[in-house]
Amino acid sequence: MENTIFIVLFIGGFLVFLAAMGVDVVKVIINFVTRSLLGIVVIYVVNSAIQSLGGNVFVNINEITIGVSGILGIWGVILLYGLQYYFTVT
Repeated sequence: MENTIFIVLFIGGFLVFLAAMGVDVVKVIINFVTRSLLGIVVIYVVNSAIQSLGGNVFVNINEITIGVSGILGIWGVILLYGLQYYFTVT
């Protein structure tokens, strides 16, 4: 509970900082949510395709993967699969 409050206050403070710098905060939030949703869909589809082909590289959908795909977009999803492949093979 304490960590959740800290995270919410940090994100809120960061958004206030961005607004003070002249950044359109609503556009940033919409962009993040769009990238996150697209990342979830891509991860789900790729995981389904890999499983149907008998592969063993599987990226879980959780808060970390949603955050990475929200911040980095499709390149973040590629990074997640690259890291999962690296740690699965070694």
